[in-house]
Amino acid sequence: MNSISLMNIDKSADYQNKIQASFAEKVSQVKDNSVANPNTLGSVLAVKVEISAMGAEELEKVRQSWNNHSVSALYRTDIPISANADGVYRIGKVDFSEKEFESARDLVTGMASQLKQGTLSYNDHTKMALAESLVDKCAAASFSEDQRQVIVKAMKDYNDRLINHNNELISKSGYVKNDDKSAGQYWGLKQTIPESAKDEMEKFFGRRPVGTSALTSVATNQDLVERLQQKVKGTDLTGKEGLDEFKTFYQSVMKPAYDAQYPDEMQSDSRTAIDLDLNGSEGMLKLVDFAKQWMERSSV
Repeated sequence: MNSISLMNIDKSADYQNKIQASFAEKVSQVKDNSVANPNTLGSVLAVKVEISAMGAEELEKVRQSWNNHSVSALYRTDIPISANADGVYRIGKVDFSEKEFESARDLVTGMASQLKQGTLSYNDHTKMALAESLVDKCAAASFSEDQRQVIVKAMKDYNDRLINHNNELISKSGYVKNDDKSAGQYWGLKQTIPESAKDEMEKFFGRRPVGTSALTSVATNQDLVERLQQKVKGTDLTGKEGLDEFKTFYQSVMKPAYDAQYPDEMQSDSRTAIDLDLNGSEGMLKLVDFAKQWMERSSV
């Protein structure tokens, strides 16, 4: 018998002992009352039935909690997880068979692997919202409603961790406010550039930064972040019509932001940046492709 089963049995025995002690105490109280009032004998039987039913209900609640894992089990592959004594994987208080668990974890980790861990750009925030939407769509097609809710919660939980990490990074020294009136409304943070980094940037880009700080790609306009996330969640990017609609929207709202980020002589870079956001090796459409492939696999 493995350690997990032993732990379950220990919890069960301990709880049953508590129920039995409570039962004995309450029946004893009723018996004492029945001595003073013989007509209460019927109530003894009623209390026995009531306590027995209550004990079974509470014991079932404890049994349901055995080996219940947090939703993070669907994306934290570094944490060992095993089936419980009932032979199922209980995630967020919902049961998954082994096949269902593996499929759900494949879905969440597949999406999570394409999201950035670090400071978050507008593209990153959009991809996070898209990941939630696609996970919801995939889960609705292949799992029960209770399972779907757990899977979607896992994806949201992962995204929340990314946001918290982003906030921790930009709270550290090295980031200063961007006072530029045009760029600052989209890119509100600058980062101090060490001389060694300037040397590397000159080699790589062919031009050396002039100032002591440079614009970052950190998204600071929360209104724009919310517009992008609402749009991507409300549009089905798995179909051509929805994809074309979103591309047009993304270009219209992000071109001003990228134009503000680049100097006048580099305006063409805005179009390149938008294309990379959508179609690049780490672009949004990679998440859509993954979702389609996952649904094909799950339908086999």
